Amino acid sequence: MRIHGEESPAGYGDHNVAVTSRAATLGLGAAFVAASTLAPLVLKTTPSDLDLFFWPSAETAVSGHPLLVYSAQFSGGVFNDNGPFGLIPVIPAAALANALGWAGSLAGRAALTGAIVSLFVLLLAYQAVQLIGAARGGVRRPLPVAATILLAPALWIGILDYGHVEQPVEMCLLLLAISWSLRNRRALTGVALGAAILTRTIAGFCAIPLILAPLASRRIRPMAITAVAMIITVCIGLTPFILADGSTVLRALVTNRGGLDIGSGSFWILARHASWAGLVREFDVYIGAAVAAALVAITLRRKPALATTHVGLTGLLTVASCFLPLFAKSVFPYYLVEPYVFSAIWWLARPGTAFNWRALIPLSLTVDVFVVKAALLSPLSVWGAVAGVASAAVLAVAAALVTVDLLRADVDVAASPAFRPGTVRRPVPAALEAP
Repeated sequence: MRIHGEESPAGYGDHNVAVTSRAATLGLGAAFVAASTLAPLVLKTTPSDLDLFFWPSAETAVSGHPLLVYSAQFSGGVFNDNGPFGLIPVIPAAALANALGWAGSLAGRAALTGAIVSLFVLLLAYQAVQLIGAARGGVRRPLPVAATILLAPALWIGILDYGHVEQPVEMCLLLLAISWSLRNRRALTGVALGAAILTRTIAGFCAIPLILAPLASRRIRPMAITAVAMIITVCIGLTPFILADGSTVLRALVTNRGGLDIGSGSFWILARHASWAGLVREFDVYIGAAVAAALVAITLRRKPALATTHVGLTGLLTVASCFLPLFAKSVFPYYLVEPYVFSAIWWLARPGTAFNWRALIPLSLTVDVFVVKAALLSPLSVWGAVAGVASAAVLAVAAALVTVDLLRADVDVAASPAFRPGTVRRPVPAALEAP
């Protein structure tokens, strides 16, 4: 019998567990921010893309010329070929670095940027856990699931070693687009995709499945709404920069890439001196996008219901995002961030135990990060060519395995319980939950 005003022992215990869990989560989050801030102070010794492209653009914005960020270029004539939203984490870091007198320090400005970017990485991990939880009906151990994102070598190498601080922002927007797509919010899906492209231009690869998703059920209007909303968002975001410095923006975002040579980490290195190498230099990304669109369209044609599930959409995004590093004329380790994140969510969102063969996909993509990084040590050597072919093989096999798994999937099993009409959400047994 419970006396009025007496605390229930069970409720009290549950309350303590919840408070402890929240405190532990906050503590680990603070530790992650601290590690992201301190790591550059110890490891940053050479300039990266943060210093060569992003930082000069951010300094231009901070100095009072935000629409001329594409005029800031490295002395070698290489432009920042990402959208202006990629500067979101860098501009406040530049302003703070100028105030502290750290703007001239490679390590100091990398540390400030790393602190800000770490907040986006934490948000990305939170979004991933939420998506996985929605697909499975709950996640019993969210911290290990979040760790697959927070401790991903592709992300750490991309941010710390190469300075591509825009990728966590891009991925947050893409996961937001997935969530809105699953809720059939087509206009908002397009806006999120447009914002992602304004952050990192190759996010266009990830737009392919989300635009084609409604077409799987022969719904032209929702597809058009998504595509038009995306295009309008990109146009609104770029118009002020084009009006201020149109020729530079056009060169940075469109024509500059065609002048770059075939480099390391790609199987195209074998065709470096071929008579048709010019086609690869100009159209590598377009070839990859065309193949990705064809494969996604075929998969959706065979299994239209995949467009309505967490597993289906993240699987299709894994496949589409693999085709950038697969067909790009030069590949860097941070090109693996997108396929890794999507494959990790695809793997953990599946019903049943997480200990299955699908874990090999994000694992193989992580290994590929180091294969590509090793290829950069001697890009034009025999080893560089072998590494480029090996990397392409890993990506092709990963895309093929995910595609086959999607085609063989039981739609009822793959479907998200949160978005099946008329379905009541029920707790998932602990044995079926993600680790």
